Amino acid sequence: MPLIELTGGDLDGAKVDAELSFPARIKQTLTDWRVGFPEMIDNKEVQVLQGRLTPGGLPVKLYFDSTSGLLVRLVRYTNSLVGINPTQIDYSDYRDVSGVKLPYRWIVTWTDGRSTIELSELRANVPIDATKFAKPNPIPPKGASR
Repeated sequence: MPLIELTGGDLDGAKVDAELSFPARIKQTLTDWRVGFPEMIDNKEVQVLQGRLTPGGLPVKLYFDSTSGLLVRLVRYTNSLVGINPTQIDYSDYRDVSGVKLPYRWIVTWTDGRSTIELSELRANVPIDATKFAKPNPIPPKGASR
């Protein structure tokens, strides 16, 4: 895929998503922590925590299953030309991967769309060829020749 340059709220959203992919970093990634009242998601009680990616920045809300402690929903906000827009990510189908529970299904919902990501396999500590991390070519502006 060609390189898509992220800026502003899109860049902040990508940072939250990337940092929270490694659950051990949640405490360091967000600041200004607050505890919310328990809520219900799919008839299950969840505990709500809220933090901010940057001091004074927009909130990131985390919803943890009260029984399992697993993250079932994340809601993050980004600034746009038309105001503050939420992105909601629902996590499900947790399975054990090398002793760690990881979600195999995400539903990402934003103001004007929705996508579902379903994994069939996850493996930990698999060697990856370094060339896979090479920076792709940027997308040329519309109307530019290739």
